[in-house]
Amino acid sequence: FTMYLITRLPNPIFSPEDQAKTTVVDFTVTRRGLEEQLLARVIRHESKALEEQLQTVMEQVAKNTRSLLQLDEELLERLSANQGNLLDDDALINVL
Repeated sequence: FTMYLITRLPNPIFSPEDQAKTTVVDFTVTRRGLEEQLLARVIRHESKALEEQLQTVMEQVAKNTRSLLQLDEELLERLSANQGNLLDDDALINVL
């Protein structure tokens, strides 16, 4: 049994039960998405070294984003747990 649900809504909302039992496919196309796909194809065609460099930069950005989120979480945790003067907490100053 196969059933297809089609909607014109840009962001349809389904219940968690429905999403667990189905596969939702988003066929929307954006200008930015097409530009990124075209750029990736041009880079792949023109230079393998540029593609590898782009991949390395994207990995570094992802790593830095994770690190930033972790530091942000640690900072908020230390700020909320701090008692007294903020400048007296050396661990908090090191996080900053």
